[in-house]
This record gives sequence, C-alpha cells and structure tokens, in this order.
Amino acid sequence: MSTTAPPKANKAERLLVPATFITNLGNGIQLTAASYLVFTAQNTMLAVSWLMIAVTIPQVALSVYFGKLVDRFDRRTLAVISDLVSGVAAIGLPLWLALGGEPSTVSYVASFVLSISAALFFPASNALIKERIPEDRLARFNGNSEVAIQAGSLASAALGGWVIVWTGVDALFYFNSATFFLSALMLFAIGRRPAGSAAASSAATAAKATAKASGPKPPLARLALLYAIGNIVIITGNSIMLVLVLDAFHSNTGYLGVVDALFGIGALAAPWTFGKLSARSGLVKTALIGYLVWAVILVTESLHLYAMMAAIPFAGITFCVARIAARTALMKAAPEERTGFVFGATNAFGLAAGTAAVTGISLLVDATKVQYGFYALSALVVVVATATVLALPKSFLAAPAAEPEPEAVTPAAAAETADDAEAEVLVAAAAKA
Repeated sequence: MSTTAPPKANKAERLLVPATFITNLGNGIQLTAASYLVFTAQNTMLAVSWLMIAVTIPQVALSVYFGKLVDRFDRRTLAVISDLVSGVAAIGLPLWLALGGEPSTVSYVASFVLSISAALFFPASNALIKERIPEDRLARFNGNSEVAIQAGSLASAALGGWVIVWTGVDALFYFNSATFFLSALMLFAIGRRPAGSAAASSAATAAKATAKASGPKPPLARLALLYAIGNIVIITGNSIMLVLVLDAFHSNTGYLGVVDALFGIGALAAPWTFGKLSARSGLVKTALIGYLVWAVILVTESLHLYAMMAAIPFAGITFCVARIAARTALMKAAPEERTGFVFGATNAFGLAAGTAAVTGISLLVDATKVQYGFYALSALVVVVATATVLALPKSFLAAPAAEPEPEAVTPAAAAETADDAEAEVLVAAAAKA
C-alpha cells in the first residue's frame, strides 16, 4: 500500500515566513519608537492615545478598498510596493528630525503613512499566501507564520527598549526602515507567478465554485468573525494587562517584559499543539477550544502576579492555537479571486471591533477595578466564539480540515455566489462599527 508524502515547502513559503518575522519586527519597533518620541515630547498619555488613533483609523477606513484592489492586480507587486513605501516613510522620520522638524508632528505623519501602507500589506500578503501556498500546506504555514509574528513582536519590544537606552531613538527608525526594505527584497525574490499555475488555479477555482453552487456555501462572514476575535483580544488585552501589572499588582514595567517573553515561549509551542488538536477536532472546533481555554486562563491571570506569571505561557499556546485555526479556516474557505477583499474586510472589522471593545472595557475598569475588565473580556470572547461556531452549518463543522479537490473542472462559475454575499456582510459591519 503506497502513501503520498506531504508536499515540501516551496520557495514562496521559505521566503514568506522570514518576511513575516521581519515585517512584524519593523512594525513593533516603529510603534515603540514613535510612542517614546511623542511621550517624551508632550509628556501626556493622551498624546500616545492620539498616535494609536492615527495608526488605527487608516486601516479601518482603507482595508476594504485595498482588499478589492489586491484582487484586481498582482498581489506580490502590491506587497512589495507597500514595503517600499513603509521603508521610505520610516527613514523620512529621522531625516526630518535631523533637519529640525517638530518631533510630535512628524511622528503622527509617519505613523499615519505607515498605517496606510499596512492597510494594503495585510490583504496583499494574505492573498499572496492563498495564491502561492498549496492548500494542504496552509495549516503548517499559518502555524509557522504565527510563530514569526509573535517572535517579531517580542523581539521588537526587547530590542526597541535597549536600543533607545544605548544609542537613542533615531537608530531605531533607521533600523526599522531597513527591515521594510529587506522584506520587500524577500517578497520580490519569490518571483512572478508561473503562468501554468495561474491557469490551473483558475480552473480549480471555477470547479470549486461550480461544485459549491449546489451545496453548502462557505460561511465567510462567520469565519471572519471567528478570526477577528483575535484583534479584540490583542487590542484590549495589551491595555488591561498594563493597568493590571502597574496599578493592581503595584509592580514595575520590567514585569511587562517578562510577561511578553513568557507569552512568546508559549506561542512557540502553538504549532505543535494545533497540529495535534486539529487532526482530531478540525479547524473550527480547534479555534473554539483555543478561545474557551484562553478565556479561563485570562481570569486566572487577574488573581495574583505569580498566578499570572505561571499562566501566561499557556495563554500564549491557547490563543495562538485559536488564531492559527481561525486564520486557516478562513483562508481555505475564501475564493482565491476574492481573498484580498475577504481579509481586507476582516481586518477593518476586527480593528473597529477591537477599538470599540477596548473603549467599553476601559470605561468599566475606570468605574470599578481592573479585574472586572479581565472578566468582561473573557466573557466577551466566550460568548462571541461560541455563538459564531454554533451559527455555522453542521455540514461545515463536520467537514475535514482539508477538503479534497473536486474532480470535474468546469470553465465557468456563477457570477454572484453566496460567498460574495457573506463577504459583503463584513463590509456593512465594518462600516457600522
């Protein structure tokens, strides 16, 4: 009895993973350096809040439009352009300071431009993944990509703080610019998409659309909501964790670095855990299990400083498992020709929902105590994740993690499918948010 070995990582996969690490390293360094520059110039927390708003608004406003743009033009080219624009904006900031520019103004402007570029990069990079990574490699790739994201974020926090102490903030901006140019070089090195693979993908997409026309349609909006829960957790969790450590536990900022490091250690184990769990439960159920267990751990973290230290690595594992599963499920369900739009709309909705959540929970914390913020976030994740999964069709939940390709290849697909209708729901939700 012969078995088919799983395909090996192709050139695109070998380059996209380190590019993901480098991009997140640069983004984290930029945010750290710009926040430090604004805070030292104005010495108010409100100034830092305005910087966060300048970073968030362009992505909420433009992600849907850029997602549609990505589906019309070459994804690799747009991702490279995004990195090049980011590199120029990053290096322009220290040059402007050297010419005597006002620090706060140039920080807001540079961060605003970088946010616009990020609004293009997110759908372009995810659509590029869908385009270049074989479907039976998506789960493994997303696991490695999540590790790269967490490692880049952690490295930026550690590196940013020490570089500011040793050399000052200007060196961070130059280094950040170099990371964007290096990422652009890696994306360019992927090469153009072979004409044969494009034709084969178009035929496969048409076959899938025809096969699905008479059967259950991928519930894109609900899968996107499952993935967007991660945005709510990241935006809100970082804010209340800061208040918990400094105010409730009366500890210093050094513990925040320890918390980040412990979370990152847990994230390294997430791909292995995800592989074991998804093989038995499937992608959607794995995402739900990850979110539910994470919510329980979150409540535990609020009890005591040492309880938080002990629990945070497991929070890293469970959150990243849920994130990998939700992203893979959405990426597999999204039609390749609309992947940019789906992820652009998901990014816009996730950021808007995260901003709304952090505002509401912040008001709750200010009126009561920070532990109630942890309880509220935990309850929110449990309710939204559970309701979303229960709303999915049973046939979709019962489907295996990797669906076989349809045998029949039909050259034409329906012009308007339920896939599009589900995706449009995301646009309306993002606009309302």
